[in-house]
Amino acid sequence: MKHYFNTLLLAACLGSLIGCRQAGTADNERTRKETITVSIEPLRYIAGQIAGEHFNIETFVPKGSSPETYEPTPLQMMKLTESLAFFEIGGLGFERTWLDKLRQTNPKLPFVRTSNGITRLNGHHHDSHREIESDPHVWTTPDNMKVIAKNICASLCQIDTASAGDFKKNLQKTLAELQSLDDSLHALTDTLDTRAFLIYHPTLTYFAHAYGLTQIPMEADGKEPSPGQLAGLIATCKEKQVRIIFVQQEFDLDNAELIARETGTRIVNINPLSYEWKKEMLNIAKTLHAQ
Repeated sequence: MKHYFNTLLLAACLGSLIGCRQAGTADNERTRKETITVSIEPLRYIAGQIAGEHFNIETFVPKGSSPETYEPTPLQMMKLTESLAFFEIGGLGFERTWLDKLRQTNPKLPFVRTSNGITRLNGHHHDSHREIESDPHVWTTPDNMKVIAKNICASLCQIDTASAGDFKKNLQKTLAELQSLDDSLHALTDTLDTRAFLIYHPTLTYFAHAYGLTQIPMEADGKEPSPGQLAGLIATCKEKQVRIIFVQQEFDLDNAELIARETGTRIVNINPLSYEWKKEMLNIAKTLHAQ
């Protein structure tokens, strides 16, 4: 009798374990989400705001890498086949170099230019053709991010029609948050006495334009400044009473430190490519406000 009871107990436990395993497998299948790939971290932020819990959002250019020069790995090229779409900015260095190859490798994958509808500002000379190109750093203002958010929402609604209501609701919430951010940035920058700043790579072209500021880039045609250009930058900083030099982690500090010594300006590290996009934009405005 005791042996019979133990046998029944063992059978019950095994049945329970199998049931749990099956339930867990079913849960995993239900929670497994499809992937959307984006080119840079700020796009991952805004796409995540719209997608909510419906998709995994993965970034193609890893944190700490420059989207101007990044080269994807073979593993990334292969994993891209698992994505439902690729959201690009349009005009970034690696996009100009690699997107045609990625399209050839993934002919059925939709490539969505999220900056469509944004008025482009002039950027820098392209090294090979010496032609003025539009500046690709469009994500550095809330107004431009509103356009990007709307484009992402429209694409997600086509990809997952059943969840379109959620995407549209998330869009309205995101647009309100972006407007609040824009109001805060104006409050910090509208009354600045010194309205110019120096920056190594001209990432803040749209930010400067939106808030009536003057961005002075250290780069010349994508290259480090020559001794003569450095002398000109030092003179410009003194003339415009520049007090801040913004530098990004992907670039060398030597020239910025030289100018800082000659002009008494302060070097401030920024990361416009951060996933914490809203926080980064506020920190930039707060830095200028406190100079």
